[in-house]
Amino acid sequence: MPLKKIGIIMHLTKSNNIVIKAEEIPEINDTVYLKNKSEIGRVVEVFGSVSSPFVLVKYNGKPEVEEGKEVFIEIK
Repeated sequence: MPLKKIGIIMHLTKSNNIVIKAEEIPEINDTVYLKNKSEIGRVVEVFGSVSSPFVLVKYNGKPEVEEGKEVFIEIK
């Protein structure tokens, strides 16, 4: 499964979501992965300005993630 980088993890929220600084805009419900192809969740929202968008991902709780990690979606 080929992957495409969508951005970098900026923040983990108290409500178990991940905020990503987006370089590419994914679609709602796209599955998000780490570089090692571990699934971390699904896209639930895209927000912010067109020039500086963010993506909200519902974190599935594993694997462990940290700020600064690159995240990816599957190329369709």
